[in-house]
Amino acid sequence: MKFRITIVISLILVLFFSAAYYFRLEAIGWYFWHNAQSSREAHALDLKNYHVIIDGLAIKGLKNASDLTFNADTNTLFTVLNQESKIIELSLDGKVLRSIHVDGVDDMEGVTHLYDNHFVIADERDSRLVLIELPRNVNLVDATHAPKIRLGINDRGNKNFEGLSWDGRKQRLLVVKERDPKYMISVKGLVEGRVNQSLHLDIEKLSKYDNMLNLAMRDLSAVHYISRSGHTLLLSEESKLVKEFDENAKPLGALSLWKGFHGLKSNIPQAEGITLDNHGNLYIISEPNLLYVFRHQ
Repeated sequence: MKFRITIVISLILVLFFSAAYYFRLEAIGWYFWHNAQSSREAHALDLKNYHVIIDGLAIKGLKNASDLTFNADTNTLFTVLNQESKIIELSLDGKVLRSIHVDGVDDMEGVTHLYDNHFVIADERDSRLVLIELPRNVNLVDATHAPKIRLGINDRGNKNFEGLSWDGRKQRLLVVKERDPKYMISVKGLVEGRVNQSLHLDIEKLSKYDNMLNLAMRDLSAVHYISRSGHTLLLSEESKLVKEFDENAKPLGALSLWKGFHGLKSNIPQAEGITLDNHGNLYIISEPNLLYVFRHQ
């Protein structure tokens, strides 16, 4: 009898944890828990009170859009197409303004604006970061001889660096690795690079985020550094969750990408990029071509 009871309990536990994994119940639990704590931080975004104002706008002509960055100088968005070696400039309401072909890259997955016309792109398959310049009105950029680094932390593959963001306060790039394992690193020195000159790099794994990432986020699709507060947004496509962290990696709040949350009519299917504009509006790009915009209510 005891053996049968043990078997039944074991089956119930297996079914429970299988269902929890399938329905991502841990992400929903963390969502409510972190939002209950968010009011304690005066400089937090208050993500629980964000509401979708553009819900899954399909952008014609885009395929495999990945990552997203805001350029305050032009008041526009930039995304990369990871199988076409293209950077796309978008208006804040999702209109295509410019298509820029990039020579000398293989599999762009990340992009971040630095200053003026300077950007960094992440070549995922080769684990490279590339510093490029995008003058206004150009439609072709050659990155073959641009300052670049291959970090040498991972083997080649498509589970490497997935998103990046510029931290102007500390003059560093924040770079997230998607999974197996997932983590965030800081890279200093690339932005000062010049063609045909050696780079002096300072690369640091930000281990203070590890515990929370392992517990609450199944993968990492993108990162965005919030310069006015020093906080960081991390996006998980598999958990369908955006989380805000303070400078000590303490979680401050969350935004769920599930149907019914924040006014969403459907789940965001494959969130790949996230950014904020100067007014605190939050933008998410979903592969292959869907744009979402959230505003604080």
